[in-house]
Amino acid sequence: MYMLENESLAVRLREWPGVQDYTHTPTDTKMQGSGPDGRLAVDGTTTDWSEWDIEFAMSPDRTAANYGLSLRRTGLQIAMDYRLERAAVELTVTVIDDRSAPLNRLDWIDQPLLSCENPEFRFERTEIRQKSWKLIPGGGRGLYDRKRVVDKIGDAVPDLADVPTMHACAFDGKLCCFVQTNYPVLPLLSRLTEDRRYRGRSGGFAISPGTYQYRVRNRTMEPLRLRTVFLEDLNGDGAADECDYHLWMNRQFPDADPLYKEAVWYQVFNAEKERGVLTTFKETLEIIRQIHNVTGGVPQIAYLIGWQFDGHDTGYPSLNRINPKLAEQPERAREELEELVRRARDEYNCIVSYHINLDDAYVDSPDWDPALLSRDPDGSPRLWLDTPKQRAYHLNHTKDVESGQVFRRIDEFLQAVPVSRTVQVDALRNTNASWEPDGGYIGPLEELVCGMKPILAYFRERGIDVSTEGQNGMPIEDAGLFSAYWHYSPSLMYHGKIVGGGSVDLNAVVWGKGASFDSDILYRGEPTRLLGEQFLANDFESKWEQIVDILYLGSLLYQFYLSREMVEWREDEERVYIRYADGATVNIGKATERLDVRWGRLTIADNEDRFIPLGDRVYLYSRQGSDREWALPEEWQACEFAAYRMSGDGKKRLREYPAGAESVRIRLEPRVPVILEKKELA
Repeated sequence: MYMLENESLAVRLREWPGVQDYTHTPTDTKMQGSGPDGRLAVDGTTTDWSEWDIEFAMSPDRTAANYGLSLRRTGLQIAMDYRLERAAVELTVTVIDDRSAPLNRLDWIDQPLLSCENPEFRFERTEIRQKSWKLIPGGGRGLYDRKRVVDKIGDAVPDLADVPTMHACAFDGKLCCFVQTNYPVLPLLSRLTEDRRYRGRSGGFAISPGTYQYRVRNRTMEPLRLRTVFLEDLNGDGAADECDYHLWMNRQFPDADPLYKEAVWYQVFNAEKERGVLTTFKETLEIIRQIHNVTGGVPQIAYLIGWQFDGHDTGYPSLNRINPKLAEQPERAREELEELVRRARDEYNCIVSYHINLDDAYVDSPDWDPALLSRDPDGSPRLWLDTPKQRAYHLNHTKDVESGQVFRRIDEFLQAVPVSRTVQVDALRNTNASWEPDGGYIGPLEELVCGMKPILAYFRERGIDVSTEGQNGMPIEDAGLFSAYWHYSPSLMYHGKIVGGGSVDLNAVVWGKGASFDSDILYRGEPTRLLGEQFLANDFESKWEQIVDILYLGSLLYQFYLSREMVEWREDEERVYIRYADGATVNIGKATERLDVRWGRLTIADNEDRFIPLGDRVYLYSRQGSDREWALPEEWQACEFAAYRMSGDGKKRLREYPAGAESVRIRLEPRVPVILEKKELA
């Protein structure tokens, strides 16, 4: 028996590469690792440890150990290194030599990396389950559902098999334990094991590595890293639980591109094949102008939908033709688009960019190529859309990249239209698997590593970040791949790491969690039929008050959240409680849709009233109108400032306030924003 030890952990290793158990010294808590029957499967064949030559070495300070493995029948050589650092153990799996029999995959059989056998502990996991390969109306095909489950181990029902898992932890208030890995697709397996005393009830919770697919097309994966981590209270709330796990994970992820945190971003629906032109280039500039004016010049990103070919979802995968119907003079469409981009940037602090599609191929596209399509096991191309007027199939990103066609199309796109800093890609996903005629299979890992990542890198090399529609049913770790999702539900784990549109359901629950635009803006939309002869107007003018609601109730409050670190998120059927590191708190009553956001002595949000300090401004808004006293931030009390009434046509000064007051009384008209601005010193 081998032992690794430091001031936080004592880890007993087995004669073969596996952990027997862990002892967390500060809390005197013991956790299990693998049982005595653990095995390693090579390319689907389970091996016995007697089939391996195993060499073991330990560092003099007993904080690191190395297992050198050689499979006698194939010559496969693998190194498994354990390293102890503070209250964590990192396992690195490195393939040293597989020349005689190329390795494709490794699986850990009955060999959890971490096992909690105390039924009084609680657990959290994000389960991943694949949908049908049949085309499901509104649900895609071959996509994955995620389900977050939190329960007491002893109250849960045992699993009949390992559950594919994205994130998982076990905790009891004193200690939170989990496994973190660099493997990007279906990274973990978890299992609720049956209690030895009570059939049908769970008595333990185990976390294991998922399949490590080493060979991916013509390349190999980086070494597999798995960290088993033991956390005490990290966020200062007095308990070690799932919030500490989420916060720890959040701190490992790269930050989102600041562009999306500082700007209000939305989609302008320009045209659709059936409905025709909905917003011209000139009308797009008017939308940008009014949003600029009503927010006092907050940075914007406007993504154009239907700017290409004959409108939304036409021409793909080609990206090189501007829709001439959007211009006042169709023959000058390029010039008018360039003018829109220039004026939006220079006059209104707005980036005009584009909604594009790299996932689908329409049969009438100039770049239609059946060789690039995803294929089902019977060899038929993967159908995505089939209507009397349109037929489209899924592209396989791996084949698209290997052919070089996607890069040619991107180059043509960048030559056809002016692009700066960001684009939005519709439904870019790694689930466009393909069964190839030669018996090969291009799966989710190939689609991620050999398809999506090279495409994203190609844009980034040209100074362009890619945002996308949403998580899109992908079985992957999202953070670090995309900075921004259009459809997005905020969470502690991804706060500030993935920025999202959220939802425009216009209620306190949505705004309180953090939300911005999640619907398109169009200038002259067709009325929507309600009942009988009733119609709901759907144009920019009639939707203006709703747009201002979204900006002031949602977008600016979300920017307030994004400027600070979230450290706690508690949610049940009745309420949501969120806390930030600087003391800002969010309380949401779900049934009553009651929202209360406070920052020390400051009220930031009170139901549908807002007082949002951001930089040298405070943004005030009331959906119903209000006349109330607002406490001022401390740094504002020493400053003179002015108040401005905001509208789509500009601002009007209301009054000036001298320095020295601790609060300010403001009367707000319904849905009429007011901005406080610090006065520049003479």
